[in-house]
Amino acid sequence: MKKRIPAFLTAGICLLSAGPASGQNPPDARDALYNQGPKQEAVGDSVMVSTQLPIVTEAALEVLRNGGNAVDAFVTAVFLQNVVDYHQVSLFGAMGGLYYEAATGQYHVFEAYSERPLAGRCGEGDPSQVAIGGKVAGLGALADRWGTRDWADYVAPAIAAAEEGVLVTSFMYGNNYNSWETGDLIQQNREAWEHYMPDGHLVPVGHEWKMPALAATLRGIAADGADYLYTGAWGQEFVEQSRAKGYCVSLEDMGAFEVRWSEPVRSTYRGYEVISESPPKKGGIQIGYNLNILENFDLGSMGHYAESAESLEILTRALGRVETDMRYGVTDPLAFQIPTDVWLSKDYAKFGAEFVRKTMVAPGVDLTPADATLALRPAAPVRIARSADAPSLVDESNHNVIVDAEGNWITSLHTGHGGAPGIFIGGVRATGSGFPGQTTGPGRRVSPNSTGTIVARDGAPWLALGSPGVPPQPVTQVLVNVIDFGMTPGEAADAPRFFAFRGGEQVLAIESRITEEVREGLRARGIRIESMGPYNWHAGSMQIVWRDPNTGKLHGVTDPRRLGLAKGF
Repeated sequence: MKKRIPAFLTAGICLLSAGPASGQNPPDARDALYNQGPKQEAVGDSVMVSTQLPIVTEAALEVLRNGGNAVDAFVTAVFLQNVVDYHQVSLFGAMGGLYYEAATGQYHVFEAYSERPLAGRCGEGDPSQVAIGGKVAGLGALADRWGTRDWADYVAPAIAAAEEGVLVTSFMYGNNYNSWETGDLIQQNREAWEHYMPDGHLVPVGHEWKMPALAATLRGIAADGADYLYTGAWGQEFVEQSRAKGYCVSLEDMGAFEVRWSEPVRSTYRGYEVISESPPKKGGIQIGYNLNILENFDLGSMGHYAESAESLEILTRALGRVETDMRYGVTDPLAFQIPTDVWLSKDYAKFGAEFVRKTMVAPGVDLTPADATLALRPAAPVRIARSADAPSLVDESNHNVIVDAEGNWITSLHTGHGGAPGIFIGGVRATGSGFPGQTTGPGRRVSPNSTGTIVARDGAPWLALGSPGVPPQPVTQVLVNVIDFGMTPGEAADAPRFFAFRGGEQVLAIESRITEEVREGLRARGIRIESMGPYNWHAGSMQIVWRDPNTGKLHGVTDPRRLGLAKGF
């Protein structure tokens, strides 16, 4: 039997409770770590954690201090995030990532993304609106393969947080209020109303939000394992409610969900090896394809894209081409062939680079509008695709990067995208997924954008990163900032981000911290600019850990666009 560590549970409660019994000052919603803004770079001798909330980082570090490994810390962190970052993720959601196993030197892709039910298994109903979230199954598989703790220990801090109450930050309240005001599930489902509005209104900023129903669900998972969500009491209730609403899903579908393991996608960029997640996740291929095209340009000599119109145009057209080329090409590999080798071919990238060169404005032509304001407009929010039938999806995520003293690295995103429209059970928001996915055949996983990525130098992990939101373009930009423009990872995360030609138009949505000279240069090149403001949280929230090759120490940063803390020892 695995050793229990009561001290860990005690520490978890102290970290999360704002009551006087904790003996500590409660978290303060005004703290810079709980708001947008600059975050300090962390340094550690052998351990580093970067997550989107200080409480989560501290809980993961406590596991590592008590002898746990990166997987132990990660599983604990994810359970906790489904309480303290409730507005961005769902316990019945999706998860995937990349794990480097120091003992073998191998990289493992783990994939627990949502799966559509098999049409016909349950008779009448629509299976296309149901997504069987694999997150907790994935946590169970990781714990079984590499974990060293009792299962209940992983869940204990999350239970404590739900029972004692979690800090409502301005970021959380803003998301909750926006959901409420736009006619979200909160207004439609009595159980959701009682969860979000225990006193008849949303829990205010700086107050504790207690979640007793979620605590009860977590206790069921702690006692019965992941099965509680699939074929146990919660899973049975989910099937019953879904079918009552006209959706097709069966307990057989729920029990048949399997976590998949695969080899990573590998590419190179200017002498570095880039290792990332494989299909049905598209992000790993997209990053490699982006970088392969950009490798054909001497970006470093052009100047940073925030100060060089030439550099920004090349990046815009290259990333835009990749978006267009890959738009419908990545699906579940059990059902479809995927041209990974084509997209990651250096020869294909040379063709792409030539395409970029030959789609630029003709020499000597100036396309600057007579009224320059016509080339600038506010950007619409950048969001993951929603289903018209499921307006209340959780469409954000949490990304975690953890390195332990044994040299194991994990970089992984988890999110919502599980359930069916209108479903809220036991404190769990499970409203479905707008990502496409088959309902017949063997390959029915949805195809997300997640991009858990590790960059290796001299054969060893050097830098790991990832982001929630729509990460392939932002992750590419951070890597270009580090490798081409010589920025530190912290500077690279802070630099302006952009989305190139998303939706097929020649429009560049970019954070406004670029020079007027660059704006004029883009207008002359026929590229219209959408301003996303100085820092836009839809542009992602990087969690980055890297090892200094000179000192051997680990460093970590978290993005200024959202909350977070990087810390090590």
